[in-house]
Amino acid sequence: MFLNTTKFSLFSAFIKCSIFGFLLSFPAHSQVVDASLPDKDILQDRISVYLDCSVCDNSYLRQEIDFVSHVRDPQLAQVHLFITAQQAASGGRVFTLSFIGKDRFAEINNNLTYTSVPTNTRDEEREGLRAMIELGLVSYLAHTGIAEGIRLEIPGEYSNNVQPTDDPWNNWVFQIYGGANFYEESRKGSLDLRYGAYADYVTADWRIRLRPYFNYNRDDYVRNEEKVRSVRHRNGFEGRAVRSISDHWSMGVFPSAISNTYENIDFGYRIAPAIEYSLLPYRLALRKEYTMAYSIGYLYRDYLEETIYGKMEENLYNQSLKFEVRVLQPWGTVRGGLEGSHYLHDMSKNRISLDTNVSVRIFKGFSVDFSADYDYVQDQLSLPRGDASLEEVLLGQRQLATSYGASLAVGLSYRFGSIYNNVVNTRL
Repeated sequence: MFLNTTKFSLFSAFIKCSIFGFLLSFPAHSQVVDASLPDKDILQDRISVYLDCSVCDNSYLRQEIDFVSHVRDPQLAQVHLFITAQQAASGGRVFTLSFIGKDRFAEINNNLTYTSVPTNTRDEEREGLRAMIELGLVSYLAHTGIAEGIRLEIPGEYSNNVQPTDDPWNNWVFQIYGGANFYEESRKGSLDLRYGAYADYVTADWRIRLRPYFNYNRDDYVRNEEKVRSVRHRNGFEGRAVRSISDHWSMGVFPSAISNTYENIDFGYRIAPAIEYSLLPYRLALRKEYTMAYSIGYLYRDYLEETIYGKMEENLYNQSLKFEVRVLQPWGTVRGGLEGSHYLHDMSKNRISLDTNVSVRIFKGFSVDFSADYDYVQDQLSLPRGDASLEEVLLGQRQLATSYGASLAVGLSYRFGSIYNNVVNTRL
């Protein structure tokens, strides 16, 4: 008992000292003036910036670009910096920086582009983006007292006669990928393998992609001392060759092949030409995109089991029409697509697919995210004859008949508090 009492006393003393030390860490009512702080007039002349980028290292950018006041909401900013990124043909990323002036800078709007080459490390990419952001902010800083401290340095000598480096790959970019997941316990286990490759060729006139892929899934279960094994595979090839015709039109061909045990397809292939029209010129697609695409194609399928329509193989033709919308703006994003398709031999065998994703800022600090998908399904020609067993359903070995599929997701977020967030603290 004495030992327990002693331990409790020591623990109590430790808690009291910790609380006392924590209270001492708060500043007293009196304030100490730091002579190293900038003049009050300069602080008041700092411009407020809202960094709007979902693909950036925002903590790093806020910490390094410390000559502005970073705010938490676009309505509190004098400059709204909206950044988007797209994958470049070489494997790098192309960032589009839109500087949107507000209040006294309402007439100053700039657009810059920064390209990160595929050999850049993550640190080199964010450093290059930081330098481009600082360059874009100069036009706003020039109207403040900070302008007196700005110095422009151009390193090296630049010549208009510099020729591009020879490209031995002729604009082709290749990627090989693979992965494996293994899990084992006394009564069940699984093995998942996935591997494949990409070959991309992108120029101003052509966009070509070749992609073979392979997926193997195995699940083992022990029931009543008997081992049950479920094996599924999904292998195939996807390709495209798209030619630019004009600022609004493009056309191409889409070949594909598939072997899928879940969909009862031993082997199948499809080849389909397509044409697309863009309401806006393609050069504006980084921010807004409205397109309509039509495709018609030939399909061949060889089935693993006889289908509900009494087929072991089929030659089919189908067509589709798809509308897509993509808008990236400072107020939010909108993505949506509506596609209808059917088989030519029987128009009742059709499918309608709708997918939407909307994220909108309603007011200061408050945003709403909404996504919905719906499929009206009447084209399951590969369904095998007969009822699926309980094991096939539970193990996901067999596709089931359905007339529709739907999903819905809604999210709300509200952020409030101090409007300035320059300080970055990465400690525990």
